[in-house]
Amino acid sequence: LITSNRMVKIQQTTRRKRTMMAPSNNGGEFGGAGAAGSGTQSDFMSSQAEPPCRQLRRRSSVRIIARSVGTILTTKLESSRAASNNISAVQETDQQQQKRVARPDESHVFNIPSDLHASYQPLPLLLHLTVVVTSALIVGRRHLPRLVAPPLSYMVLVQRLLIMTSIREAIFFALRTTLLSTLVKLAIQEVWYMPSRVTTKYLAERGELPSRLSKYKKTIPLAVSTPKSTTHSNAKDAAKKWVEGRSNTSWDNAIHVAPAPVPLGVHLIQYTQQATSNGNSNRHKFDGISCHHGFGASSLSWLPVLPSLVNRLGSSRGVGLAHDAPGFGFTDRPNTNDDNSGGGLYQYGFENNVGIALALLKDALSGSSSTKATNTDDSRSIAIFGHSMGSKTALLMALHCASQQKLRLKPKLVVLVAPALEGVSLPSRPSILPSTGPPKQQSKSTTRKMAHRVRDALLGTPLQYGLRRLVNGTKDFWRKGLMLVWGNPQVLSDSDVPRFAWPSIGKGWEEGIINFTLSRILSSPSVGELSDVQMLKEVAKLKDTQVVIIYGSSDKVVRIEGGVAETLKRLPNVKVVRMSGLGHDPFEEDVDRFLFELEK
Repeated sequence: LITSNRMVKIQQTTRRKRTMMAPSNNGGEFGGAGAAGSGTQSDFMSSQAEPPCRQLRRRSSVRIIARSVGTILTTKLESSRAASNNISAVQETDQQQQKRVARPDESHVFNIPSDLHASYQPLPLLLHLTVVVTSALIVGRRHLPRLVAPPLSYMVLVQRLLIMTSIREAIFFALRTTLLSTLVKLAIQEVWYMPSRVTTKYLAERGELPSRLSKYKKTIPLAVSTPKSTTHSNAKDAAKKWVEGRSNTSWDNAIHVAPAPVPLGVHLIQYTQQATSNGNSNRHKFDGISCHHGFGASSLSWLPVLPSLVNRLGSSRGVGLAHDAPGFGFTDRPNTNDDNSGGGLYQYGFENNVGIALALLKDALSGSSSTKATNTDDSRSIAIFGHSMGSKTALLMALHCASQQKLRLKPKLVVLVAPALEGVSLPSRPSILPSTGPPKQQSKSTTRKMAHRVRDALLGTPLQYGLRRLVNGTKDFWRKGLMLVWGNPQVLSDSDVPRFAWPSIGKGWEEGIINFTLSRILSSPSVGELSDVQMLKEVAKLKDTQVVIIYGSSDKVVRIEGGVAETLKRLPNVKVVRMSGLGHDPFEEDVDRFLFELEK
């Protein structure tokens, strides 16, 4: 801008000089009659003088140049400011991430962000009073004209109320007002003050996953089927009609073909042993450790013990994993409305969960390729842990790894913590005959969609609302629930509650739990399918595989103390460990004691 102004001044000075040097009408300065050569010089200067139109064009061009230079300089200035703003925004984000400090009592878990709410927010006092007064006016609208008729005063109003209403009417009035105001407040809360619902992708993009060890990745599960017995006569007859081939063992792992796996966004926690030599003299050297959580929990329940498991039982650069099963935690909710593409509710079953665990474990072990396999045949030794409902997933995973040699995964240790197994600690479900005919054709898409909508309207939506109200609407729900689960409620720490409360802000967590429950109800075991007890016995028969069952003596959820424990002790090749005074989650209640019992 300064340069352009100088150019304009120079042009103006030049024009003034040329005007002064140009000849005037009466001869000017150079037009004397006796001046020699005056005519020639005057002609020359007159030829150099610019006409007014050309001067206007020159002025306009100078202005255009000045404006262009100013625009360029302004653009550069704005771009530099934008770049500085971007740099400051990035620096601010980095500072926010650095400010996100883990809990002092547990270094791997964060608190729920302050802008997210795990429970319903209370209504403002003014809104609450407005709802109550409005409800009272609506309920007593019949008596309202008589009450407010003139003359009106406080004493007259009280007298009219006493005359017009009896005790019975007053009680009914209070009940109706309370009911109406409660319904209105619930509706307002459901629209404007409901709990936060966010996707795992949203948390990952903001860098606000619940743990330092948390990861979120798209995973394609491996195809896994429930093993079936080949020793039962009915099972053989049914299998011959719709199965080609049979293994030489007493169980067959590929009796029926599972639906094609569907990619799924999975939340997991992963810990890798960083030290190349940690002085670990333990006889166990596992390349991978896979952990499975129980019903209503998530992978975060293994957070207190997973690093210690890897450091004590893992090989050099050993990897420990725990993921959220479909329907729980922050794993994406599979779509159940398209039975053709995703297998419907099958995606919430144990088989698909095992397929996810195997895909994650193989990917993690391939990432730690710097560590050589602990077996001479280039296979990887793994330890599988299952808690409560996850015990069946652990057994199924061990059988699948043993039958599928191409996986190159050898289950050396299977640990079942408070196992919730049917026929062991839970009642058995009746079996149904498998379908031996040709597969039925899928119903029309419109009919199937209508059926799903009717199911969601009559079953899904009311159950989801009730579950959300129970969990997110009850004050200190998780603390009260964990106090019932822990063997000694006094040892319940403040860090235990966030690990269970975190998933309740996930989008669709109510739908996930309901779909998982429906998958269990609608998938009755068929004749010939291995029961939980049979799978436990088959895993115990595997070569070089140790099976350990750990339970708490004060477990109120899955009662193993007594007859169930005695039955388990009679099983061959199964070690039973009793932890006195602990409840349903012994690996969370007392980490050091759990590891001590495990290493004995």
